[in-house]
Amino acid sequence: MLSLSLSSLLPLMLIVLATGTSAFAVPVAGQLETTTNTASTSTSTSTSTNTNSLHFDFHSHSHGQLVRTPTNPVKQLLRRTPPNPVNQLLQIAPSSNSCTGAQFPSECVVSSISVVQAMVDGFAQYNVTTAPEQAALLSWMAFESGEFKYNRNHFPAPGRPGQGTRAMLMPNFVQEYAASIAELKPQVAAAGSDPDKILALVMPDKYAFAAAAWYYNVHCTADQKTQVREGGRAGWQDGFVTACVGTTFTDDRLAYWTRACNALGVPTS
Repeated sequence: MLSLSLSSLLPLMLIVLATGTSAFAVPVAGQLETTTNTASTSTSTSTSTNTNSLHFDFHSHSHGQLVRTPTNPVKQLLRRTPPNPVNQLLQIAPSSNSCTGAQFPSECVVSSISVVQAMVDGFAQYNVTTAPEQAALLSWMAFESGEFKYNRNHFPAPGRPGQGTRAMLMPNFVQEYAASIAELKPQVAAAGSDPDKILALVMPDKYAFAAAAWYYNVHCTADQKTQVREGGRAGWQDGFVTACVGTTFTDDRLAYWTRACNALGVPTS
């Protein structure tokens, strides 16, 4: 479910989700455009009573160029053996298979299809469409949230008020993010200047797992995004970690990024 011709999370998840229980199908660069007709689904199989029309097939595994090739959608799906998306998240964040022993159980989530969906929705909404970009954001979330164990800052105790989401955005960015979401604007206004009340608005998974993509879309410059898209450690470390996120490079961050790249098939050199 996570990676296809670009070996990226978004394109492959869309193929599976579009033929499963989700109707999510947002055409963006580097993914298959899907048009879903009536379909009957189950958790283990997907059977279309009409046809799921997959309009494009990928021309190249290296650059994601799309060519129009009429194809049987069932055969198109069967000839691919996509990796399991949850397993890919577990490759990046190995301890996210359980919340047993979590210090703050209400904040902990395990890697699951619902978590995958929240990430995919965020990537699509904020135009994060390439594998190197997605690897950067997945590694950022896994590192900052303690492999999805934390949704707000707790350290050093009692933690910084208002800092959180799965990317551990600083309170000013949390406020900006919450205010950018149309359906939350009334609640943001009602929360006033209380940073914890504002953070609470974006702690549900649909917002918390999209915060990294929002930040990248809004606060990374075009040059920084180019560095990330071009791939390799230098582009990620200099363009993303140091320049865009504005934090310190560490070996732990590198380990998460390396695992994310391996999970999505992104070169690390």
